Amino acid sequence: MPGGGNNGFKPSYNPGGQSHSYTPGAPSGGGSSVPHSSSGTTNYIPHSYTPGSSAGNGFVPSHSSGGSSVSGEGVRNSNGVTTYTPHASTGGSSYSPANPAATHGNTYTPVAPAATHGGNYTPAAPSGGASNPAASTGSNTYVPHGSAAPYAAGGNTFNTHNNSTAGATGSTHAVYSVPGSSGAGAGKPDAGNSTLTAAGSQSVLHQVNTARGGMTGVNQHSIPPGQVAVHPDKSMTVTTANGRNFNLRANGTLASYSGHGQSATFRGDGHLASVHAHGLDIARGPHGERTVISERPDHSRLVSTGAHSGYLQHSVDHHGHKYDQRTYVHGGHSYTHTYTNFRYHGRNYDDYRPHYYYDPLFYGWAYYPWGDPVLYEWGWADAPWFGFYTGFFSPWGVYPSGAYWLTDFLLGQTLAAGYQMGAKSGYNAEEDAAPPEGDEPYAQADTPITPEIKQMIAEEVQQQLAYENAAAAKPDDAPSLDGLPQVLTPDHLFVVNQVMDVSTTDGQQCGLSVGDVIKLVSKPAEESVSADLAVVSSRKGDCPAGLTVTVPLEALQEMQNNFRAQLDSGLQTLHEQQGKSGLPGAPMSAIAPPPRPVDEPPADNENVQAQLDAQQQQADQAESSVTQSAFTTPKPQ
Repeated sequence: MPGGGNNGFKPSYNPGGQSHSYTPGAPSGGGSSVPHSSSGTTNYIPHSYTPGSSAGNGFVPSHSSGGSSVSGEGVRNSNGVTTYTPHASTGGSSYSPANPAATHGNTYTPVAPAATHGGNYTPAAPSGGASNPAASTGSNTYVPHGSAAPYAAGGNTFNTHNNSTAGATGSTHAVYSVPGSSGAGAGKPDAGNSTLTAAGSQSVLHQVNTARGGMTGVNQHSIPPGQVAVHPDKSMTVTTANGRNFNLRANGTLASYSGHGQSATFRGDGHLASVHAHGLDIARGPHGERTVISERPDHSRLVSTGAHSGYLQHSVDHHGHKYDQRTYVHGGHSYTHTYTNFRYHGRNYDDYRPHYYYDPLFYGWAYYPWGDPVLYEWGWADAPWFGFYTGFFSPWGVYPSGAYWLTDFLLGQTLAAGYQMGAKSGYNAEEDAAPPEGDEPYAQADTPITPEIKQMIAEEVQQQLAYENAAAAKPDDAPSLDGLPQVLTPDHLFVVNQVMDVSTTDGQQCGLSVGDVIKLVSKPAEESVSADLAVVSSRKGDCPAGLTVTVPLEALQEMQNNFRAQLDSGLQTLHEQQGKSGLPGAPMSAIAPPPRPVDEPPADNENVQAQLDAQQQQADQAESSVTQSAFTTPKPQ
């Protein structure tokens, strides 16, 4: 944990004479676990949580408010993480921030959100529990396929040139058999591969194309003639006379293609997963969402995240400092975010800078409990994105502190942006709901963001508020106080904010989409550029809950940047609307000092929307071109 004492992290706030005891890294009084009882009800039990802290800190945090008190002691579990076991006295109110119909101070029983599509789910255990939280009880079964991930898209990096098929389980059923040596199938072994003769290649391709005749999407096209190399996992590579390369899974589906300066990867259902062509890197999510990145000669980067959303990033010098500035376009509005650059594990990363810093008393008001929980109506009922995510995300509606309100705010904003990314993606909803023809890991039903998962996110929001409070006092030290390295601790949760394909620990491939929740398994090794995370919550068609996947640090940094940007926006909303629309009023001492604007470069005046529109057209052409290039027979010279 950064810092060495309470003064740098503890928000100064003492509402109404209440006393609060706080230890850095162990927010007190604002947390809650929501365990399910045997009767299926959920009760609110306050506790304190230490994200990623090691055993042996020797603290016993406590909190007193009104007639209730909470205290406890650290307990070390098998992975070395200290969790906090509460001992709650009588006299306090019992409630859960999961029931929108609850009244202040009363005991009630909320209803957990139901999984869509009729699937069942097992909620995630609180942090420090099983290594596979939210493991499905049958709804997310999957069969690994025999091909390694041909690319891993995350943050700023897309690698569409990896055509390796190593790492397979070898259990995938092959749709072909290699003729014996007495026939035409004698091959030449090469590092475990077998390169077939011309006759053997022709025989295998005939079998594969016969199987592909009953498939859909790009998989219904016949693979052109060429030399076949069969790999130990039964996948194969076909190299044509004009230099095109087709990598096929054992079941005959196309995994990747390269040729004529273009390359692409495909999901098992025949949909595009990625394209690299004409200076564009295109990533398609499991539900058709598309991200397009252009790295331009002037070192700027144009990123399209949907039909009418994205950003332009370029470096700027401002008052003797160098920053990366992004001009975002979303929903017809334009705004800018500024990032500082820091180096970690040998690479450069962009770290989000908030637009405003607040008085420590305001951070304290958002950090500590508000006293009685408050009812709040979000007004999302008629929003298309909210209906789209019904059953996957449900707001609490009752909030004991600003940290809980900010949790639903950032999840709602992130999912709304994710919905916009998928809008007009060109995918058919019925096709998207159908199981893929490939054998890659595939969640057969949603595993929702349960109250338990949101509880853990709320505790991390509370911790981030402490970081932001410290950074407000020392803005120049902000990257070392609230950046990615500070949250790369076991069990830390990340909310996915971009579409990406990731590799599993056994070399398989699956997709993550916006709103999925993943949990850090262990801190990445020194100089590592990726980390292993367990999928905690995911949508149907994404990587199943319980699976461990490898995610680039660039992608985790972008998730942390989004987390902080949404927190920043939420704090601005809290400051402007406190005492209104159902929010409690903050003490005058907390809001009287005006927010301090951060010194940042002036907004970019470029017409970013026009550039994004042009990029979308280029991406449409590139996706169409790569498919035509793969399956159009060249005219004889």
